[in-house]
Amino acid sequence: MKSNFNLSKTNFWIIATNSTASYVLAFLLIFYLNHFIKIIIASSYNYDMGFDWNIINFYIEPYEWTHDSVKLIYSSGPILIFVLGLISLVAFWSLVEEPARLKTFFMWFTLHSFNFFFGGLLIGNIFKKGVGHVFNWMYMTDTSKMLVALFGFLGLLGTAYIMSKPAAISANSYFNKLDVKNFPYFITAQIIVPFVLGTIIYMGFFLPRILFQEAYSWISLGMILIFIVGRVNKMETLYFDEEDRYIGISAVLIIAAVIVLISFRVLLRNELFISW
Repeated sequence: MKSNFNLSKTNFWIIATNSTASYVLAFLLIFYLNHFIKIIIASSYNYDMGFDWNIINFYIEPYEWTHDSVKLIYSSGPILIFVLGLISLVAFWSLVEEPARLKTFFMWFTLHSFNFFFGGLLIGNIFKKGVGHVFNWMYMTDTSKMLVALFGFLGLLGTAYIMSKPAAISANSYFNKLDVKNFPYFITAQIIVPFVLGTIIYMGFFLPRILFQEAYSWISLGMILIFIVGRVNKMETLYFDEEDRYIGISAVLIIAAVIVLISFRVLLRNELFISW
């Protein structure tokens, strides 16, 4: 039987599980990349600090903050993550003809990366958190801040536009085509369910302190995904190659996600101090 018509509940949850694991793994890797970049940059200023699984505390006097330190500590991570998002997108397209489930990870990594950068510009500018904190230290005018927020909003729209085709093409990991028959099934399993479950999982991971990035990043990502689902729904039928497809669990993605979840939560459960 062709995989296009094997739309069982079991296969639905297999696709959803693979995608949810990719969603959570990508989010946590990006979060901790930004987390440790802050620590490394702050160490170059000899700032005393403490950190655990989701927060960095700086044990310094207010006057020790400088314009350069604030800009580097809070902007280096988002910029590097954006660059890695571009590399991830290239990696996705390099695998576009392959049925590998790894494409799903690269899709979510790119979405999270771009959302982290552009969503941070938009929401962070409004709440003066994260990268938005930099703009306060730069003494930018309200007009300048509004332009930065607008740039972030346009970046989110651009992300939705650019990532619509990859989201649709990721169906070739399981199907020979994406049409009106399997579109609702696939898009729900690959995008909607992982977004809901993945967000719940990483918020639970960060309890009891759900901070700025975890609390608000899902809002801007949700905006992106709504746009993507709408665009993919309007696409004509996508035909992939004729090779048989099968729907199976991606053990590598799931194991990697579980290892990252458990290891960071356990190893960093207590605050670690760095004093110079």
